[in-house]
Amino acid sequence: MADAPPPKPPMSSPTTPPTPAHEGEYPRNYVLAQEHLLKSSTSNPSPTMMPPPAAGMASGALGDRHVVCFLGLPARGKQFMAERLCRYLTFFHGAQCEIFDLSSDKLRTDAAVGDALAAYLEAEDDTATTQLLRSAEGIDDDSLDRLKKNVDSGRIAILDSSDGFETRDRAWAGTTKSSRYEMAKHLATLRVHVKLLFIEVIVSDERVVRSFLAQRLKAGSTPPPTELQLAQKVAATERAIRDYGRYYVTIQDDSSEDDLSYVKLVDYGKKVITNNIRGFLLMQIVKYLSHVHPRPRTVYLSRHGQSEYNAVQKIGGNPGLTNAGEAYAKWLGTVVPGEVWTRDGRKTGFSTSDDEHDDDETDDGRADACPGRPLFGRRFPCADPRTGETRSRAIAPARLWTSTLKRTIDTARHIPHPVLELRSGGVWHQMSPRVYRNLDEIFAGDCEGMTYEEIAATHTNEAKLRKRDKLGYRYPRGESYLDLIARLDPLMHELESYKEPLLIVSHQATLRILYSYLVGGARKDAPKVEIPLHTVIKITWDGWRNIHEERICMSDDTPNLQHDGQNVF
Repeated sequence: MADAPPPKPPMSSPTTPPTPAHEGEYPRNYVLAQEHLLKSSTSNPSPTMMPPPAAGMASGALGDRHVVCFLGLPARGKQFMAERLCRYLTFFHGAQCEIFDLSSDKLRTDAAVGDALAAYLEAEDDTATTQLLRSAEGIDDDSLDRLKKNVDSGRIAILDSSDGFETRDRAWAGTTKSSRYEMAKHLATLRVHVKLLFIEVIVSDERVVRSFLAQRLKAGSTPPPTELQLAQKVAATERAIRDYGRYYVTIQDDSSEDDLSYVKLVDYGKKVITNNIRGFLLMQIVKYLSHVHPRPRTVYLSRHGQSEYNAVQKIGGNPGLTNAGEAYAKWLGTVVPGEVWTRDGRKTGFSTSDDEHDDDETDDGRADACPGRPLFGRRFPCADPRTGETRSRAIAPARLWTSTLKRTIDTARHIPHPVLELRSGGVWHQMSPRVYRNLDEIFAGDCEGMTYEEIAATHTNEAKLRKRDKLGYRYPRGESYLDLIARLDPLMHELESYKEPLLIVSHQATLRILYSYLVGGARKDAPKVEIPLHTVIKITWDGWRNIHEERICMSDDTPNLQHDGQNVF
């Protein structure tokens, strides 16, 4: 029997009091366009102190504190998944979320981790209702502690390690049964109630692990290693992982850990085991992570071609395309096969054995690179958008989303839809359009069909409110950008699950949100992002940390094409 591990060091410092963290970093839990409604007036001397929670403003996590700890053997993509989860919760739910990397210099000891968590989880939300209640009711600090659950927007701490080998024996790593209970025991001593959730990532196919490991080693090496060096590094790391596995204790299925809240993600959502999961936010975390995987992928974003309303700077409506917009639609139909369907157009260097679309044929005839082949022929005439050259190419499955509005459907109608025969025996209808109302343009309500100059003239106060808070402002009887975030949330779960490249043909407001989320932009800045007409934005990430963006523009001399009135208000 192996020797017992040495006693664990203390999980927090008994002498270092927690200090407030991240004061003022997060926005209020109401939109600025509503702020004037919260002030007393002659007609309303006792106004509502806080409006109902808006979509995307942490409405499902009010006051709760959560700690999410990722577990599992190294090289399973845990760090990537932790970062995606933090990004998702912050962007789509307005949650206050932070990753605590156990390998960072500030968290080298378990006591330092305990102190940092206490400071973060116990800190007041000075920008939310806490200050409103205190100023209005004169609540003292002691009473505020007891009421804190009801007066702020909660916080989420995500525990992970960028070097699992170094932090394996740490109490906060949760690699043993006893350490997981020590974590729960320590969090129970804090002044606020904390929900602890363990996420265990399990990958059964060693070839998938090897591919991910090679991808990570390539991404983290400068200059890139040779094939021999890479093979040696992979072999050495696999030996270290086997040693790690001799120590690591998986979450037990024998009922001895049933009082913990945990999720086991087997093979990136192929099988999901949950235990003791209660609460809105925990359910959202489970649902989201069951779709996330660390495989590289590519998403293409395109606005519709120029519409009749774009030409006269009107917003909203359901207009058709102009002649220039129709020309872009035809150009898109010729560009998509060569750019989106071919391996050269979306090369990632990552392969897995469990891909349902097995490789078939490369451009030079080798039978190991194309996931599917067109029925009655293995190749398809594809144009290179950069050189204009057209030649027969092997193609692979891809996906297409559009909104329900006429201008996006018309923009995508020239894209071919061959039927691919898969080696698994099934067929794939290439880019069979999936039409989503979630992707429709922001609804401008009373302002539909107007120019922004007309809105400024006829709705003067509305124009001022929107200019002050473009993210939270809601058109009269219409939508806000926060409403867009709420209706795009379910689509992001589906997008995260895809392996195939995806083309989304939508509208400026919805693409601003999607683009900002995908490239890691702040959501408060999303309404300011420019999504130009007649341009395909290609976003590729490698399953690690690197995001690459490329813009493929149609050569177009249409006068004032980009002056569509969308960025002046």
